[in-house]
Amino acid sequence: GEYNASCQLYPILKRPDEKYVTERAYNDPKFVEDIVRDVATDLLAMMDAERIAWFYVSSNNYESIHNHDAFAKVERGVRGPLLTYRKEAQNELTI
Repeated sequence: GEYNASCQLYPILKRPDEKYVTERAYNDPKFVEDIVRDVATDLLAMMDAERIAWFYVSSNNYESIHNHDAFAKVERGVRGPLLTYRKEAQNELTI
């Protein structure tokens, strides 16, 4: 997921590194919906390979210029007790 952002993510940076990361992100701008879509595409491939059964992706851009923030989210698959029930039912059908 981290590689779907405008640039690699870092928890803390020194000033010279901050300049490099900011310039790199500026050269590959993405909206929140682009990031969510790209991450979801990777996760859907994992669902097709049955590596995961459910995912939730959200992205929020806290605007400093506008009076609103930008937010996007997507959720796919089945989770929790319903997933267990569906797997048990599927096993009964294949026996």
